[in-house]
Amino acid sequence: MANYHSPFRVMSGQKIIASAIDTVTSNLGVAGESAGFSEQVSVLDLIPPAINIVLGLLGIITLFLTVYSGFLYLTSRGDKDAVEKAKKILTYSVIGLVVIIASFAITNYFFGAFTQVLLGS
Repeated sequence: MANYHSPFRVMSGQKIIASAIDTVTSNLGVAGESAGFSEQVSVLDLIPPAINIVLGLLGIITLFLTVYSGFLYLTSRGDKDAVEKAKKILTYSVIGLVVIIASFAITNYFFGAFTQVLLGS
């Protein structure tokens, strides 16, 4: 017998999947309320903290690079290549810190302004 797939099976499978998705999404609200999450959160409330977390992690990386460049400078023992490498890393880490601080300020300003426009206050 040939391997024949009936369109009715596919359609019934799609109905089962659609029914499962409806069941899951309708029960998510019940599960959230029972877990204590009764407030709905907007995407605008989630994006700025996520960006701030990423910028904070980048700041930590910048701090480690600054300490590493200082360590290289102190342990260079007069080697001009090691001193240049340390200065280069320190320069790039300071530039990175300026970019991080600027992006933090820009992000907070624009999301604050965008939220005020949406809320009308």
